[in-house]
Amino acid sequence: MGTFFDGIKRAAKAATGNLPRKYAVANRPVVCPHCQGQEFLERRALLNTSGMTFMNLDWAQKSAHLLTCAECGRIEWFAGQPAIYE
Repeated sequence: MGTFFDGIKRAAKAATGNLPRKYAVANRPVVCPHCQGQEFLERRALLNTSGMTFMNLDWAQKSAHLLTCAECGRIEWFAGQPAIYE
C-alpha cells in the first residue's frame, strides 16, 4: 500500500509543483487524525451546487482548502486558508 501513496505523492508534486509542508489552522498545527502525519499537500476545491451549475455560474461558487496527508492520503477540508507552519 505504501507504493500506492508514494505514487500519488509523486504525481501530485509533478502536476502542481506542490511540496508537502506543515500547516496550521486557528494557530494550531494540523496533524492527520489517522496516521499523525504532519506534512500535507495543499489544494483548493470548488463547492458546486446543482442550481449554480444549472445556471452556468460555477465560476461564482465558493471554494474550500484541502490538505492531503503526505503519509496516508487522508484529505482534510477547511473553509479558510491554512497557514504555512515551519
